[in-house]
Amino acid sequence: MTILIHLIPDSRFAKYVRFYAGLLIFFMIMMPILEFLGTEGELERYLRLEFLKEDYYDLETAAEGLADLRNDQIMEAFQEELTRQISEVVEAYGLQMVSAEIVFGEDGYSIEAVSLDVEAADEESEEKIADAAVRAENEIAGLYLISTVNIHVID
Repeated sequence: MTILIHLIPDSRFAKYVRFYAGLLIFFMIMMPILEFLGTEGELERYLRLEFLKEDYYDLETAAEGLADLRNDQIMEAFQEELTRQISEVVEAYGLQMVSAEIVFGEDGYSIEAVSLDVEAADEESEEKIADAAVRAENEIAGLYLISTVNIHVID
């Protein structure tokens, strides 16, 4: 880190180098600890889901901005993107989506219900698959503000 700070021509950027180098060192230290505790996949899954939330909020904002231009193509592209995002949520929990049925509201942009047919991505016990399905349901409910009553994951 010290070498990088001395290589920077302008000292104004030193604080940024310190920050990112510190962040890198933090992750380098945390990864072996997380591996030892057996939770290294949890951090990756958490970050992946947070990025999906950001993508959804950006998509939702873009859809609101296009309120005057709402047409079938935009609505179809929006619905396809939501289906892709839900598939990624399912995959984050170690499941693979076989089929999905998403019921959209009258406006075509709000989700009313989700029904997913999933299977294990790799050999897992039935108990682990059921647990992953429940966790995926809860994540989808929280991300898209849907009642868990309206979400059905079939494994």
